[in-house]
Amino acid sequence: MKIIPAFSGLKPYRDKNQGICLSIGNFDGVHIGHQRLLDRLVQQSRQSGHLAAVLTFDPHPLMVLSPEIPFQRIMSIDYKKHILEELRVDLLIITPFTQTLSRMEPETFIREVLLHHFPLRGLVIGEGFRFGHKRAGSVEDFERILAPEGILVEAIAPVQDNRGRISSSRIRELIRSGQIAQANALLTRPFRLEGIVEEGEKRGRKLGFPTLNIHPSPDRILPAPGVYITRTMTSSGWFNGASYVGKKPTFTPLLQPVIETHLFDFSDNLYGHPIHIDFLEFIRGDRAFPGPEALISAITNDLQRSKDYFRENHFSQRD
Repeated sequence: MKIIPAFSGLKPYRDKNQGICLSIGNFDGVHIGHQRLLDRLVQQSRQSGHLAAVLTFDPHPLMVLSPEIPFQRIMSIDYKKHILEELRVDLLIITPFTQTLSRMEPETFIREVLLHHFPLRGLVIGEGFRFGHKRAGSVEDFERILAPEGILVEAIAPVQDNRGRISSSRIRELIRSGQIAQANALLTRPFRLEGIVEEGEKRGRKLGFPTLNIHPSPDRILPAPGVYITRTMTSSGWFNGASYVGKKPTFTPLLQPVIETHLFDFSDNLYGHPIHIDFLEFIRGDRAFPGPEALISAITNDLQRSKDYFRENHFSQRD
């Protein structure tokens, strides 16, 4: 997949008369609903002999339109790139979202952005997609302007389950409330956090449970405080284990939450190295313990539950 940082990078494709079929959206999480839309995008592009392209925004529009409200992403932009490539997207156009862009009238966006910059041959979008100033634009605007140009517009219905429409905002709420298994089912993969291993207080090591500690980017959503069954990718491969998310209330509480991950059968020093952690299942909520002995007992139980999970689900240590 080729990454194009802005509209100007599309010029070579226009010059070569290389058409594209396009989807537009934030695709945070690239969940089941996104995947259905992208499957159709790829199908349309392959049938017509064009490239499958995705236009996404960075920063997320809500970070520009409502900066007073902290916005937290499900996934990093790098992980989004990886998943979109797995889904056979050919081009990813990453566009800076600005106040100027947000104030464009729908017709201006279609004519001066899409038709001017893109060798557009097809458009695949969600039925409820809104765009332009005050979100005034809809599927009907695309059809009205693009159909006379011979550009096929397809609107894809949202994916629903017995609890309603599957959306990124719904998945964020599941993650925030610790319902990781349910969030993973809608994502079709484990929720993942990345970070650089930092040197901590070594309190876990003193208690007999050494950990890898990371502070994820502040724009990333965190699971509810507590303990989770996790798998961690290091420079040495995958390792099973368990992770704590929280401010460590048993001791002097931290100002910001930390993620501390204990890996089974692992003793390397990874300070300064990147890792990513896949969250699989919730074990228990965070709490303050009366002392180290009670905490050690709880951690021992947490790790046993994690080991039981991996054994019952037929995970080997480095699958």
